[in-house]
Amino acid sequence: MSAVAGMPEIGEENGADAARALLSVTPQGLGLPRVPAGATQLRLRALAAMGHSDARIARALDESPRVVTSVMSGRARTVSRELHADVVALYEAWWDKRPPGRTAAERAAAAAARSRARRGRWCPGMGLDDDELDVPGYVPRCGWRPATGTGIADDDPLRAIARRRLPPDSRAEVAR
Repeated sequence: MSAVAGMPEIGEENGADAARALLSVTPQGLGLPRVPAGATQLRLRALAAMGHSDARIARALDESPRVVTSVMSGRARTVSRELHADVVALYEAWWDKRPPGRTAAERAAAAAARSRARRGRWCPGMGLDDDELDVPGYVPRCGWRPATGTGIADDDPLRAIARRRLPPDSRAEVAR
């Protein structure tokens, strides 16, 4: 027995396994109603580095721009599990896509978002380690870099993602 009453002594091999198991635990996996905002913040900042404004992101998430700005700026310490999941889905859809520049207002909003990301040295999606992103305390190794992406982002990617997840016979009802 170890120095702690009732606890078996942990050998070197078992200790390494235990350490790996503890390090693999994420707040998202614990079923908590709220999770740390760090990974959500990094994803939102990466979208801003591509030119997606707070307002555009908020529209895609069906969320208040104030909430998006609060998370992106670091004022929010935690986020709901639902917001985190929606940001993950939005990030997956947009991480390598530019916002459309159909109007002068859209182009100005994109330029402002990229400028804010540059001033904040926010890492674009290509610089984030997807395997480490949801680990508490993860800090990207890179800072801001210019990002041009691979194309133009859809205006409503979460709705398109939700439709793809439905069985084919349910899609007609959602479209109504």
